[in-house]
Amino acid sequence: MANTFWSSNTIEPKRTFRFLMDISPLNDPNSIASYYVKSAGKPSFQMEGGAQVKYIQHTFKYPGRVMWQPITVTILDPAVPDATAILMNILASSGYFAPKDETLSTVSISKQSANAALGGIKLRQIDADGNEIEEWTLNNPYLSNVTFGEVSMDSDDIPNYQLTIEYDYATLAKTSTPVIGVVATGGSKQLPPNFS
Repeated sequence: MANTFWSSNTIEPKRTFRFLMDISPLNDPNSIASYYVKSAGKPSFQMEGGAQVKYIQHTFKYPGRVMWQPITVTILDPAVPDATAILMNILASSGYFAPKDETLSTVSISKQSANAALGGIKLRQIDADGNEIEEWTLNNPYLSNVTFGEVSMDSDDIPNYQLTIEYDYATLAKTSTPVIGVVATGGSKQLPPNFS
């Protein structure tokens, strides 16, 4: 029987508070440091509705496309560096400018510029010694929503901003179990190692 953390003093489960999130745009001054990130959703996917075949009194369902769901990230604004300015710079690097004149009003956001503006996003879970035990990479990410929170005379909290990040797909690495799929067809077809 395999060891589990229930019965072993050398194995510890993953803990939600042990994580680092890297948001590294191509323009380095626009980076959001890991210590800004208060919480982050992990990637999730949903199988879109596939075909259904109705036969007499039965319905047979078939899988559809996999769609990766957006994640929500809560960041703090420590003022120096200024997270508000960094987020607005990311928006500008995506291709958005206030339409102040004719030239700026013709510029628009593209997938390529939005992905490059946000850069690579990695969510890493670590163990008690700081070693990486799980790493998610969001591929082709972009900011779809930013909420700059609120101010209040009744609070002395650090401002919290909510970011919604869309992406095409996520890949998983650095796990104790290799991510290598075996397609369950008539024969066994193993996916290439770079599947993850």
